[in-house]
Formats: sequence, C-alpha cells, structure tokens
Amino acid sequence: MAAALNLPASLTFVERDWLSSNHLIGRSDTGNVLVDTGYCSRRGLTLQLIDRALGGAPLHRIINTHTHSDHVGGNAALKARYGCRITIPQQDREAVTLWQDEKLNYQTFGQACDRFEADDYFDAGDIVEIGGLTWQALGSPGHHMESLLLYQPEHRILMSADALWEHGFGIVFPEFVDEPGFAAQEATLLMLEDLQVDIVIPGHGRMFGDFGQALQRARQRLAYFRANPQRHAFLAMKVGLSFMLLDRQRLALAELETTFGELPLIQRINRKYFNMDTAGLTRGVVAALLEAKAGRVIDGWLLPPAQTE
Repeated sequence: MAAALNLPASLTFVERDWLSSNHLIGRSDTGNVLVDTGYCSRRGLTLQLIDRALGGAPLHRIINTHTHSDHVGGNAALKARYGCRITIPQQDREAVTLWQDEKLNYQTFGQACDRFEADDYFDAGDIVEIGGLTWQALGSPGHHMESLLLYQPEHRILMSADALWEHGFGIVFPEFVDEPGFAAQEATLLMLEDLQVDIVIPGHGRMFGDFGQALQRARQRLAYFRANPQRHAFLAMKVGLSFMLLDRQRLALAELETTFGELPLIQRINRKYFNMDTAGLTRGVVAALLEAKAGRVIDGWLLPPAQTE
C-alpha cells in the first residue's frame, strides 16, 4: 500500500480535471495565495472551490506557473471577486501585457481565456511564500519555454505544473514553432533528478509520491517522441480536439473540418508533419479520439464519454 501523502496544514490541494489545472491554496498571516486558476469556461466552479477552501477568508495573491489557458483562465474572475494581485513568469510579461495570441496560443488552438493584467512577475531563482513556507522557483522549459516550477525543500514538495505528471508531461508545444522543445524538456527532467521530492503536485491528475518512477516514465515518453515526432504532433491535435470537446461538451461533426481549417496552430502542425488535406486530417483525429474512448458520436454530434465538471 502506498504511503499517505500529507501536506502541511497551511496547504490545500484541489484536484480538477484535464480541462482545468489543479490548484494549491496556501494560507498564512502574510497572505493567502492560490497557484493556478483553471479554464475560463469553468470560472464559476473555480470560484466555488476557492471560496470553500478559503472558508470565507480573502485571497491576496495568484501565482501562475505558466500562461496556458487551463492555468490562467480563472485569473480575471478571481481578481474581480477578491481584488488579489496576479503574479506570472517574467518571460511571459510581454505576451500577456500585449495579449499576443500567437504566443499565448489561445484562439490559435481553439481555446479561450478571459483577459487579465499581471501585477507582479517572478523568475527562476526567485523565492516565493505560499502557506507560510518558502518555495524556490525553478525554470522548466519544454511544455512551455517560460514555465516555472515551485519547490519546497524542507517538506520536499514539488509543484510540477505540466513539466511532470504521474504518467508523462504536457505536449511539447515549442517543437511546433521550430524551437528545441524536446531538448528543453530533457534538460528539465535532468534538473528534476537532482531534487529530493516526496510529494508531487502536478498540473493535472492526482497528487503522487513515486517521483523517481514518474521521472523514469517521463524519460521513456520523451525518448519515444524524439524518435517519433509525427506521433507527438498527432497526439497534440488529438489533445486539442479533446480539450475543445471537454469545454463545449458537444461538437457538430459536420463543422469540425471547418474548425480545424481555421485554427492556425493545427494547420501549422499539419504542414510541418503531415501535409494532409484538412478533411482527411480531421477524420483521422476524430477516429483516434473515438478509439481512445475519449469521445462518442450520437446523431452527428461528437460528445464526451461521460459527464465532466
């Protein structure tokens, strides 16, 4: 039996799904802090979950590990509710300030995000306080080049965002814009090997403790993708479709070809790796989603496999 994973009393972990990122809430006399805020279309549920976790107390600060839509989508709603400050990675400052969608990859990948303004910035090597504990910010390029992880050495806790999950890591998006994302992801995994970690709080999925085994699985997954970049590219498109389905709950099959044809990042991936006609590409991605039992078709509609949040 796996050992129980017990966080310090000042910390609360909230597990979400694959549409919204997980949350960590830290409470202390110097201010209550929330790490990552979920997807914008679930902002109402996010507010309920954070209100409940805080028990009526105020929220003073949001810290975002990176600016993907599933990690910052609740920023605007939470700031409107609490008047809290928002802290994002320094390297994402320009993209957020100017709301550069081609860098943020929201509409380009069929996603949305309520616009927000950051108040503060942090970078690798900085120290932040969450729950009365000091956490080290660690650079973690790969899934997102500007992503930062948070590490608490005394309690050996790692907030790994999408750089490390229990069974892998997030899509390595920089590869699609001709940046060395696989090499960056490898460097991040090598950096993590030097940490002493008992508890991992990932961006998605349950909290876990088998850090060494997770690293081994991640290394194997990365090696497979580097040897088979088309498989990684196809997975990215399948994940993008699954994300849209989780968000909207139903997609008209007759409209999907048009949707794929209008998404710049999908078309860029297609040109780089497949060069297929959009109709054939769309059929292939839908078929893969159905084969993975991540969707079902009823009366011309693509539906999720089960009710989600």
